[in-house]
Amino acid sequence: RLYYQGLREKGKSHQSAIRALAFKWIRIIYRCWKTRTQYDEAKYLLALEARHSPLLKP
Repeated sequence: RLYYQGLREKGKSHQSAIRALAFKWIRIIYRCWKTRTQYDEAKYLLALEARHSPLLKP
């Protein structure tokens, strides 16, 4: 939700924001499939934190 809202605040259209969000999820799902692991949100958030992602800013 934060990612979508951030894109909308940057002026992206709804369709463009949904497309970007879908691309992000496709990358996550593909990685889970390749490594044969389940999606773990806590692990994902730690990875975002390690990369100093702007998605974690309140």
